[in-house]
Amino acid sequence: MAETVGDLVDRLCIANIRLWHIEDERRAYATTAKEFPGDVTKEQGVELLDKVSQTNKERNSLIDQINAAFRVIIDKAVAKDSTFELTAEELLGTGKNKHYKTEDT
Repeated sequence: MAETVGDLVDRLCIANIRLWHIEDERRAYATTAKEFPGDVTKEQGVELLDKVSQTNKERNSLIDQINAAFRVIIDKAVAKDSTFELTAEELLGTGKNKHYKTEDT
């Protein structure tokens, strides 16, 4: 089944939270590197920057997908396409987020 706009928004929220935590780690790394240069390695810094980059790519992709979905919905509404039907569940999902591992059962 295709992802709903609600699924995409939920994944975007998760990516934003993940980025928040990675940025906290990056700031802690920078502070430690400045105050105690021997306690951190360059590889740790590179790894954190890679995580930030990957998460930002994911966020940008999700934003593009959400924008594209709304573009289709708006275009159909503006064209008054009578063949286009969309229920709230199809748009927003069922409320069961398949992106949480604890809900996979």
